[in-house]
Amino acid sequence: MADIAKEAEVQPDAPAVVGVSRMANYLWNEVWKRGDKTAEGDADALHDMRVAIRRLRSLLQNFEGDGKSKNSAPILNGKLRKEFREQRAEIGKLGDALGFVRDHDVLDEYLKTYAETRLKIKLNAKATEYSGLLAFERFLQDERATAFAPMVKRLNKSRRSDGLQEEFARWALGLPGANAPDISLTEIAHKLLPIRLDEIASHADSLEDGHAEEEQHELRKSLRRLRYTFETLAPCFNSDIKPIVKKLVALQDLLGEMQDRAVLHTKALEAFGARGGSTPEATLPETIPEDVAAFLKYGSDRRGRLLSQVRALWKTHQDENFFENLRAL
Repeated sequence: MADIAKEAEVQPDAPAVVGVSRMANYLWNEVWKRGDKTAEGDADALHDMRVAIRRLRSLLQNFEGDGKSKNSAPILNGKLRKEFREQRAEIGKLGDALGFVRDHDVLDEYLKTYAETRLKIKLNAKATEYSGLLAFERFLQDERATAFAPMVKRLNKSRRSDGLQEEFARWALGLPGANAPDISLTEIAHKLLPIRLDEIASHADSLEDGHAEEEQHELRKSLRRLRYTFETLAPCFNSDIKPIVKKLVALQDLLGEMQDRAVLHTKALEAFGARGGSTPEATLPETIPEDVAAFLKYGSDRRGRLLSQVRALWKTHQDENFFENLRAL
């Protein structure tokens, strides 16, 4: 588990704007440690850079509002809330550029893993009997290449003098001088926790029959926001956060693969100019090659098993009052 507050040397009783300043600068440095390798095409560096940006965006979002109305926040006045939203939006543009590339790395890995574990082959020019899968992989790789150049362009633009890298760092360093109530990080943590839990509860019914993958994806995002709240404010709670984060990650990972399988299905339809069969459970169009159809059928079955696992895990957490117990922290 990442303990951002500890790494940033933040004290729980410190003023909130001081704490968020330290954590924002720490995470921003973590982002740019991977900048060079990401621009060179290193997939692991890209992944780590994207995760650091997600954590940073979640940190900022925690101080934009309480999730109940556009005009409320735990500590910030209207001007500061606006600044937080603007900074998060700019960082989001960089995160999105990284995400467009990273998503294709993930999807391609699913395809390779299927070929190696289920078909016992390597997806290369020798696998001529799987021409559909080879064409699908080329489609994913071409899309990645198309997204890679704009990503590098945004990275380079951000690293220029007075670009986003320097601009955000200056803004974050200046936060301790902002006009904000003298409220501690611990007080903020205990205001945020029920808000994040309510958000998860609002998406809980997405696991029931008849709900679309978009709703389940929203549940995943709300779980991730709670996880990142714990990772940035861990010292503010009188409990070992690691087991809690581990349970959240388990749910998040299962829901994440479910979403990836749905995206793979959509990408396959795009790759072969197919119409219809817009959901993983629908009948596939005839334009989909047989080997790709088999891959998508495997993915649909896999998605069903993952949903069953999520439901079972969710029921276990409910039986153990996991989320209700978190409110007591």
